[in-house]
Amino acid sequence: MTSSSSTGDAVMTFLNRLIADDRGGAIAEFMLGLVPLVLALALIFEFGRAFWSHQAVIKGVRDATRYLTRVEDPSDPAAQAVAQRLLLTSQQAPGGVERWSSGSAPPMEVSITAIPNTGGTFRGPATIQMVKVAANVELQLPMSGVFTLFGGAPLGVVTYSVGDTGRHYGK
Repeated sequence: MTSSSSTGDAVMTFLNRLIADDRGGAIAEFMLGLVPLVLALALIFEFGRAFWSHQAVIKGVRDATRYLTRVEDPSDPAAQAVAQRLLLTSQQAPGGVERWSSGSAPPMEVSITAIPNTGGTFRGPATIQMVKVAANVELQLPMSGVFTLFGGAPLGVVTYSVGDTGRHYGK
């Protein structure tokens, strides 16, 4: 039988040997550094993708607005279909790859407003038409699950709208 002092000495010897042993220290330090590295990479990926998508939407809205300000009738469904293709794919012809998604909302809303020009403030007819194109954007964030590993709440989907207005000139 061992005495309690010899058991205590054995435990202390084991603990001292464990504390003095530095094997595996490099992997422990690497794992501590890996957590902020993964978080930083996820943030860079998500925000870079979000900014790229936002820029694609802005470009598409400007292209669609520019197109509708130059057609004869901006309320014509055929003209609005071409404008929607410009908005989503940067192409007038059917086909192409959509650069972003609007989810369940319609991707584009067009409104045409008549502004009276009775005093001749602007060059042109007595009524000037303004064309407004608004895009509904639903941005999926695929890396949002990484943030839950570090105590954050997942965003999942961000929904916003982008708009542009231009004066209708016609052909």
